[in-house]
Amino acid sequence: MFIMTKRKNQLDLYVEKTEKFAGYLIKRRHDNIQKSLVRPLYQEALKCLFYVVVLLVDTLIPLQIYVDFPDIINVVFALIVLIIFLYIEMRIYNILWGKNGRWSLDKYKKISEENKQNSN
Repeated sequence: MFIMTKRKNQLDLYVEKTEKFAGYLIKRRHDNIQKSLVRPLYQEALKCLFYVVVLLVDTLIPLQIYVDFPDIINVVFALIVLIIFLYIEMRIYNILWGKNGRWSLDKYKKISEENKQNSN
């Protein structure tokens, strides 16, 4: 009896954790969609294009370095190049879409709030 109730409680806890996590993911996706509607479409397209370029650069160049250099140096050099690329890409992202970036969400939220106040 005790083993059965303990197992059922563990299953209930697992189901509850899974439901909470799924709810969190759904809420986060909804928030991301709402945020993407604030910016102009061309900026969202450029952001997606930036992600694609980052993925290509961060995979192809370190892999090519890994193939071209001798055995011991290739792993270290590929990791160093990957870290340098990631740093540069994070800086570019923060300059354009970061909190104080050129196309930040806060700027567009302020503009939309001003437009709402002016229309009233």
